[in-house]
Amino acid sequence: MSVLSNAGVQLGSPRYRLSPVTATAFAALLAAGVAEGAAQYAHRSPRIEQHVAGTNAITVHLVLAVASAAVVIGIQVRRSSRPAWQRRLSLWAAPFSATGVSRLRQTIRLAGGLSLPNLARAVAAVPLVLVLLFAPFRMGMQIIGGLDPNQTVNAWGGPTYLGALLAHFLDCMIGFYTAAFVLSRLLLLAADARSVGPRNQYQAQ
Repeated sequence: MSVLSNAGVQLGSPRYRLSPVTATAFAALLAAGVAEGAAQYAHRSPRIEQHVAGTNAITVHLVLAVASAAVVIGIQVRRSSRPAWQRRLSLWAAPFSATGVSRLRQTIRLAGGLSLPNLARAVAAVPLVLVLLFAPFRMGMQIIGGLDPNQTVNAWGGPTYLGALLAHFLDCMIGFYTAAFVLSRLLLLAADARSVGPRNQYQAQ
């Protein structure tokens, strides 16, 4: 029997399985963003806007990049210091996991019972989910839409295409994982939903 089996961890369980629905949805949103950016580029103005000093926020994004790198390294070091059988699903893959989808569905359906806290969870989850959905769409828009000089001349990270692309990708990823982290603390746990069955659902208030 392996160490993972002794620990009661099954890599085939939903906790460690990515959700095809979520991965497909994010890929579709990314593709939709690319299409939207291409449409904007096709209808670009022939008149080139003038650059306005101080609009590119390059210093701010350099600080964000350094801070983000420090956070990522810190999380990875902390995770790698744990024994393999104690490691949870990678934080970076968690938003795409089957467990995350299940927790979101249970929260929205008030599977933990009709109560004010659970209702607040469901309402608060909606704008966070919208942030998760918008991030890949916005990243896709920048890929082709950013080829328009007017889209980058005064954009964050501009005036170059690559600078604006990196800045927008950084902003989207920070927003995406910040929203995912808040959701992970907000969503109903699977154990909480299982503890409230159909018969005693309204007794949990």
